[in-house]
Amino acid sequence: MPRPTSFLDGQLQLLQPERGYRFAADAPILAHFIRCRPTDRLVEIGSGCGIILLILFVKKRFHRIVAVELQPALAELARANVRRHGADAAIRIVTADVRDLAPADVDAPADVVFANPPYRRVGTGRLSPDPARAAARHELSLDLADLFAAARRFLAPDGRFDLIHLWERRADVAAAAVAAGFHPGRSRQVLAFPHSRQPRMFLHSWHPAPAEAVVEPPLVIHEKPGVHSEAFRRIISAAPEDTST
Repeated sequence: MPRPTSFLDGQLQLLQPERGYRFAADAPILAHFIRCRPTDRLVEIGSGCGIILLILFVKKRFHRIVAVELQPALAELARANVRRHGADAAIRIVTADVRDLAPADVDAPADVVFANPPYRRVGTGRLSPDPARAAARHELSLDLADLFAAARRFLAPDGRFDLIHLWERRADVAAAAVAAGFHPGRSRQVLAFPHSRQPRMFLHSWHPAPAEAVVEPPLVIHEKPGVHSEAFRRIISAAPEDTST
């Protein structure tokens, strides 16, 4: 059994793979970006160990979440983490290929679908020899077209798809979104440092119906090397967050 990782000032004690994929800063950043009512239905595409689900449960009190995870070992870890934190009644993990699922399989239509997907196209970057890590980093089983198709299938007509991705792939993301019939909404750049030459990542809400495109101020992760910004420290703290839309 892997040793738990303490997070949110100790409120979360998360089991993670000792080898393979482990969560990083993008998980709490996406959780922070998601805004909706605690009673809304949420669907996650690719749960990993369940980090985002449990941040939403602890910090935002969301309690109607279904997550889909392709890798059985990660899905079992996510279920174990859900049980460890008493979230069984709020969160359900489905082990499946999201491309094969009908809306009813994830209790859709959902008010919000969200994902922290593999960032790299196959054939770019170094492919990890570890199968779990490779699947988490490269689009081996789920590319952007499949991702947006699943999100569109699961969403209510007035719903929203919240996504985090690499800045360098923003054109690919936008093209896949438009091809699937989505419209841009709220967005935010993520910078490693205040004076970074370009963003590291970006967050974007996509809507099945036309929406107001709002660009929020950038989120800076580090004030300087080894020192988190105040904004990021709040994100990884246990302090409750506003859940309003």
